Amino acid sequence: MPAPFLILVAIAVVGLLGLVLRWGLASDADRRKDYGLLREVAKVRSVDAARFVETELQKAGVRATTVPGEDGETYRILVFPTDEQTAIQTLLNT
Repeated sequence: MPAPFLILVAIAVVGLLGLVLRWGLASDADRRKDYGLLREVAKVRSVDAARFVETELQKAGVRATTVPGEDGETYRILVFPTDEQTAIQTLLNT
């Protein structure tokens, strides 16, 4: 095999390895930001407050989930887009 071809193959392999390592070693903070279709309807400062909000939303028939906030000190309550308006109205009336 010609030497230039081997160099190109080596560069491609190193580049591919770099991409795989970048994806595999991405910080948890980068992964936490994306929750797909879910939308934030509330942000609270304690686990107890998050449980209260989730319970109120469940009483109204809204599926909700709680995730840690990006700052590590708060909790975000997330719902599906179809339930967003119902969730907001429920929380405003609570």
